[in-house]
Amino acid sequence: MRKPVLVLLLLLIFISGGANTIAQKDSGDNQGVLRLHIIANSDSDDDQELKLQVKNRIVAMMQIEFAQSNSSEEAYALAEKRIGAIRAAAEEIVHDQGYEYPVQVHVGNYNFPVKSYGNIIFPAGSYPAVKIILGEGQGRNWWCVLFPPLCLVASSDKGLSLDNPREAEITFKLLELIPDSILLKSGD
Repeated sequence: MRKPVLVLLLLLIFISGGANTIAQKDSGDNQGVLRLHIIANSDSDDDQELKLQVKNRIVAMMQIEFAQSNSSEEAYALAEKRIGAIRAAAEEIVHDQGYEYPVQVHVGNYNFPVKSYGNIIFPAGSYPAVKIILGEGQGRNWWCVLFPPLCLVASSDKGLSLDNPREAEITFKLLELIPDSILLKSGD
């Protein structure tokens, strides 16, 4: 009698957890962050290095700018206000390195695949972002989270690439807490 009740209880918990996950994904709860997304001109080593130099400059600049933001809405408004300064900083790096690539900077909502940033998982969906496109924008990209300030790290940070995403491992903490003797017990 205990085994069917336990199985039913676990099934209900699993179903309600899945429904909650779907509801959160559909609710547009991706608005609590502001991402930075930089796309290189190409995959050449020089273009990838240029992308990282632009990243270093923008992150250093935004670290000061976003220190006063108290919400993602404030950060978004600040990014929109500073779009010219962001473009100028990126263009300066591009031109200082001897390139004539155009630089595009956009602030808006963009689709991202599921990604993890350390132990934080960002589900796939539309996120507000500052998007910087260098040249043709055909190269590998780099992204981080401007607000809350998760990408305001040392300039040696390689960032996160949207290419070749790793699969997430799904575990159930509740099952880890239930003693094996209860889960594996048979004959009831």
